[in-house]
Amino acid sequence: MKRRLLWLGIVALAGAGAWFGWLRTHPALLENPVDLAKHDGQTIDFSSGKPVVKDSPEDKAALDAAAKDLAEASKGVTFDPPKKKPEPTPAPPKS
Repeated sequence: MKRRLLWLGIVALAGAGAWFGWLRTHPALLENPVDLAKHDGQTIDFSSGKPVVKDSPEDKAALDAAAKDLAEASKGVTFDPPKKKPEPTPAPPKS
């Protein structure tokens, strides 16, 4: 029983060491992510692997053009209300 606990402790310590070593080689996972609520109307570029907030006039023009395209494309779109499922018929009583 003591041997099993010893091996379990060794495996647990080795696993924890491997996990912390992996996190140390991936520091971007430890950084705080960008808060999207604070950047309304701004572009967040992820092409470098890290979020970079951009607020240039070109980006604003592209966002406005995309919003107009989306509004135009969805102008005539409507959705029907969900259809009710028919009630299942009860099974006849067994005789």
